[in-house]
Amino acid sequence: MSEPMKVTLNPSEEIIQAAHAEITVTDTRGRVIRLKKPGVLAQYRLIELLGESAKNEVYMGMVLPLIFVTAIEDAPVYMPTSKAQVEALIQQLDEDGIAAVMQGVQDHFGKTDPEGDKAALKK
Repeated sequence: MSEPMKVTLNPSEEIIQAAHAEITVTDTRGRVIRLKKPGVLAQYRLIELLGESAKNEVYMGMVLPLIFVTAIEDAPVYMPTSKAQVEALIQQLDEDGIAAVMQGVQDHFGKTDPEGDKAALKK
């Protein structure tokens, strides 16, 4: 009987795979929330749709992690296209969900190392 095949990814494949990773967090109510790092375009679109509110750094710090949400209890969540949709997502998540999302984003997506990524890609 042959041994199971082991696949080793090269550094650039590992970085790409990490960028597409989806994780789940559970809030204190027991809701499972799926998170995935959005593309940079999503951040630009969020700033545009928030208009004047985007100038408020505290508000942006609170809202930006919400675009990582892809599902709540397996119900898909799509990128908001209006401020009303952002507010609806805030209301749906409520304090428990927002706290879980913010912690999940910080734990899984907040630690960036661009220089380390560049070095890994050169290998």
